[in-house]
Amino acid sequence: MQFRASIAAAASLFALANARIYGIAFPETVKAGDQVNAIIETENYIQSVQDVAIAFGIAPEASAYPGTLSTVIGSFYLGPGKLPRGPRGRHKFVLNMFQIEKSNVLDNITETVTIPAELAAGTYVVSAGVYSLYGASSSTTLTNYNVTITVGDATSENYVGSQ
Repeated sequence: MQFRASIAAAASLFALANARIYGIAFPETVKAGDQVNAIIETENYIQSVQDVAIAFGIAPEASAYPGTLSTVIGSFYLGPGKLPRGPRGRHKFVLNMFQIEKSNVLDNITETVTIPAELAAGTYVVSAGVYSLYGASSSTTLTNYNVTITVGDATSENYVGSQ
């Protein structure tokens, strides 16, 4: 009986550790040519989600089309499996900042993208496409997010989100 209680407790803790990407946030105003932080927003979730990769794009508001990125401004591998595996699939312990798992994490993820220098001032749509694997069967999904921003004279500290 004690063994079952231990398994139930461990299972409930595991469930709390599941997370997924639910949106993006971007500076409200950006300056053409600047490097800016794109925030990938995460939340607790009921099942395992392995977010594999994300790509960001930008388009003038007048020509932005749902589900497209237009001009790609960055793409990033998130996981799973960024840590090298040893025999029998176990992770090797490696102290390397470039191999930190960014998939299925509760903390927001920040990636740096460069705004194209040739963009004229105006209203733009920043889009992101996220490729993810859901659940024990690793069902594939491609989810799109977008946020409307302004290209202006300076990059702001205020962020706008896709939610």
